[in-house]
Amino acid sequence: MIIDQGFETMAGASGDDWISVAQSMRAYLRFSLLGGVIAQQIRNLGYKAKAHSVMDGEVLQPPLLLLSGLGEVSRIGEVILNPFLGPRLKSGVVTTDLPMAHDRPIDFGLQRFCESCNKCARECPSGAITAGPKLMFNGYEIWKSDSQKCATYRITTPGGAMCGRCMKTCPWNLEGLFAEKPFRWAAMHLPGAAPVLARLDDAAGKGGLNPLKTWWWDLEIEEDGGYRPTRHPVNRRDLQKDLSLRYADQTLAVYPAPLAPHPWPYPAPMDREAGIAAYRAMIPAAEHRARLAQGDDSHVHRYSVPTDAPVIEVRVSKVERMTPDVTKFEFTAPDGSDLPAWTAGAHLDIVVAPEYLRQYSMSGDPADRSRYQIGVLREDGGRGGSKLMHRIFTQGRRVFVSKPVNHFELVEDAGKTLLMGGGIGITPMIAFAHRLHALGRDFSLHYSCASRAAAGYLDDLTTAPWADKVHLHLSDEGTRADLDALLSGYRPGWHVYTCGPTRYMDAVIAAAQRQGYPDEARHLEYFAVPEVPDYVNHPFTLRLARTGRDLHVPADRSATDVLAEAGIHVDVKCSDGICGVCKCGLVSGAVEHRDFVLSKAQRAGAIILCQSRAADPDGVITVDL
Repeated sequence: MIIDQGFETMAGASGDDWISVAQSMRAYLRFSLLGGVIAQQIRNLGYKAKAHSVMDGEVLQPPLLLLSGLGEVSRIGEVILNPFLGPRLKSGVVTTDLPMAHDRPIDFGLQRFCESCNKCARECPSGAITAGPKLMFNGYEIWKSDSQKCATYRITTPGGAMCGRCMKTCPWNLEGLFAEKPFRWAAMHLPGAAPVLARLDDAAGKGGLNPLKTWWWDLEIEEDGGYRPTRHPVNRRDLQKDLSLRYADQTLAVYPAPLAPHPWPYPAPMDREAGIAAYRAMIPAAEHRARLAQGDDSHVHRYSVPTDAPVIEVRVSKVERMTPDVTKFEFTAPDGSDLPAWTAGAHLDIVVAPEYLRQYSMSGDPADRSRYQIGVLREDGGRGGSKLMHRIFTQGRRVFVSKPVNHFELVEDAGKTLLMGGGIGITPMIAFAHRLHALGRDFSLHYSCASRAAAGYLDDLTTAPWADKVHLHLSDEGTRADLDALLSGYRPGWHVYTCGPTRYMDAVIAAAQRQGYPDEARHLEYFAVPEVPDYVNHPFTLRLARTGRDLHVPADRSATDVLAEAGIHVDVKCSDGICGVCKCGLVSGAVEHRDFVLSKAQRAGAIILCQSRAADPDGVITVDL
């Protein structure tokens, strides 16, 4: 089934703003209702039936739409084009054993039109849509878009939710030029007229912004719970008619079956270098058929499931609220068997929900493989993972966790080990203490916290076989740790470990340094690693090779900003280093590449000007302008 998304917001929307996704989701919800009703009616007739929505489905919808005669492939990629709706549609599937006779796939000449028009590629804010030919991908002949670029833009754009700008600007979106039957006839029967028709569509302003048609308010939930018009910028893109997009200038990546992620609910890193190579290795359909005829199937995309899963399924066997904000969670194997071995200092990646993967230090005894144990501090001002975990991780729930990972290894033959835990940072220290006690090594554990009421694990520490090694430092009881005194008397072979809030760890490391502990004897573990590099902007000079002109780029400005102010035109779309439109030749200079476009090899001779900068303060980059 295809559902008309409607064009109530099309003329006044940008396609990548907030209202467009609301319009889009409404069509998906329409199918969820209609598909469920149709499936139930088929079941009432005595047959099996299941509705498959995009959120809950077991089928690939684009191939079924093609095979059922509801549309044709479009340049947009996985978006199917229908002659009566254009790309302005959403789909759903009902599978059944009701006997049916299928129709033939349609051919209204829409693909021939797309071959001569690249308006969607030109207007794509992430530069994900190819301006080139159809190629073979996973057994289909398709204009394959760069899904990584597309997804990155959808997730990171601050001025909207997701993106449907390709749909908004396509001439086949029937609020545009092709709403008139003569133009539709010409587009289907005279594909060579596509460039002229696309330019005419541009000239008529179709696919552009009409402020008079913006009849809605972009509302935002504020801190007091009220809904008010947003004070933040909303994406408002008009047509870029003067942008000349060339296929030769695009750097695209694809992830066919051999590069597809594993089937488990755990992140799989995307290898963009491999994706770029995979795009370049795709071949046209004619070459695909010729190779198969010669018995060569080396180019065929095949998927294989890795033999070693990165996650294991466990059961939440215990939930103990140790303080109002700190909860202990224990996990066991569903069948009661031993869990994979682990070492002191290890952590688990917990799949709290698909959007929340969180790392927590293990706090149990490494010798006990019957269970894993972690302590979690609920952070009401955090990103939401710990709050959700406290709410949904109930006893008996089955969840996925990674196998233990250790980046905080214990030196087991140290002459003496000092374990310094601040707040929730006590968790890895407990595992260290268990291991050191089992080895018979000399150690002491110092636990700093604001108060007893805020300190988790007090009962565990009191009953541990090494309880005599534990020293509490509670601010409200006047026993705050004197770090220099505790770490004094350093002897070669002593080691200090710390985990906790950044200020606490900084203080411990500074005291250890003052007391003579060398670098290799000081160990710390942060709660979280930044997901993206913490770039620092420096001013630099942008030198234009063709004129010798130097432009100063301040720390708070990008190269494209400065070029525009200097009257030098450079095409810009995303400003996030995603689309690649502002790519420029690099003549010389050390560059800190911050883009999501270029391969390592390309970075030797190219730069994405909207994001990348000189690697050094006051450095000079010479570009081919």
